[in-house]
Amino acid sequence: MILQDIVNAAKFSELSSTAVKDNTSAIITFLNLGLLELYKRFPLKTSEVTYAVGETTASYSLPSNFMYPLAVYGEDIYGNIDIEEKIAINEDSDEKAVFFPNHKQVQVPSEIRGDRVSIIYVAKPETYTEDDLEAEVDLPETLIEALLHYIGYKAHLGIRSDGQTENNAHFIRFDASCRKARELGVAYSTDSYKMPDRLTYRGFA
Repeated sequence: MILQDIVNAAKFSELSSTAVKDNTSAIITFLNLGLLELYKRFPLKTSEVTYAVGETTASYSLPSNFMYPLAVYGEDIYGNIDIEEKIAINEDSDEKAVFFPNHKQVQVPSEIRGDRVSIIYVAKPETYTEDDLEAEVDLPETLIEALLHYIGYKAHLGIRSDGQTENNAHFIRFDASCRKARELGVAYSTDSYKMPDRLTYRGFA
């Protein structure tokens, strides 16, 4: 669905009784926040980055689209990334664990076998502006309803009197819509299928 269609749907549904319905820029801002929330709940876009294993623990910069790690893998004896060689994340008791001290860096210890590690991570969604009204929004249509509820939730945050009640209602609908998507299997959550399946699905196997 293109951005303009989602904006129109929000104006004539969740935002129909609010002043913000005529503010396209604000609606797109709420839409971008909604996409971030949905990408946190569902691994809608995953990517891979590899780092070298050095003689000492080394810190590397993470890609700008990094949200959070799903898994880390090392190499087998042939130098290939091995989905059986799963490496722990942020485990103090494991000397081979990879650490993410902040959202911009990763620390790779020298104790890991092989010359490199592969980090599979959830990538951030695209950020849209008013210049992108004809662009296809990178979101399954099965989650458009949830996105509209989130836009309604954000739009009612600043409304006084009964706005708080309406705001809470929109967030409850958003949360329920996400749960229903998981139950129906129409959008993947981070625990909905195993990492080997993710890698196969994404073409790593």
